[in-house]
Amino acid sequence: MVTVQRAIEMLGIPTVLITVEPEESLQARPPRALCPRGFVPGFTLGRPKDAALHKWIILDALGLLLAPPQPGEVVVRDYR
Repeated sequence: MVTVQRAIEMLGIPTVLITVEPEESLQARPPRALCPRGFVPGFTLGRPKDAALHKWIILDALGLLLAPPQPGEVVVRDYR
């Protein structure tokens, strides 16, 4: 996924990766990445049908677009 993210960034479009595997994502050095702590693959945005939680995570991810890219850094946050 980070390869696609980098290709999009090369076109001048900023991107954010939301990951539940921060160690694996760190190795790929995404330009910007957010890891909701404690979530599992398939539930990156948390519990199904929890619109408020989904919105909170997406807004936090979009907030990372306001800062310059930090390749190799994954921002880890709690959402419980």
